[in-house]
Amino acid sequence: MDESRRAELVRDVEGLLDEQSAPPGAGEPGVITDGRVQLAAAVLMVCVVRADLAATGDERRALEKAVSQGLGLPDDVAAVVARCAEDALDRGLRFPVVLARLSRECTVAQKRLLVESLWRIAFADAELAGHEEYLVRKVAAQLDLSTADLVETKIRARETFLREDL
Repeated sequence: MDESRRAELVRDVEGLLDEQSAPPGAGEPGVITDGRVQLAAAVLMVCVVRADLAATGDERRALEKAVSQGLGLPDDVAAVVARCAEDALDRGLRFPVVLARLSRECTVAQKRLLVESLWRIAFADAELAGHEEYLVRKVAAQLDLSTADLVETKIRARETFLREDL
């Protein structure tokens, strides 16, 4: 992927998550598409990977796999999207803006899928660090998910991790 396409992806990530660029009709659940949810999720996933301050190759692969599956992208493009999400965070994209937009525009089902993806990233290195768990719980709370949703998504993500690890 050339540099101009990469720069365009970074702008898309930033534009998607910018409060001022909300599309007309925003604020109603379901306005944001599944693909855009996953793009925004990539930003949150990077935050989870960075939470324990010791990102491993397993977490990086899990991040790229989650982006690939969520957006239906080939692995090499998913890797670029993940890097673009990292770049957006490095350039000052604010975590609260991402959460506010997702909370406002996602359906409950989209929010559950997002939190489950975050749990999968946290489990990817076979060790759930306290910082990672705190961050996923914080995201779930900001998305107004119930405790039952939080526990259910954590169990599904752990079971997926265990199945894939065997």
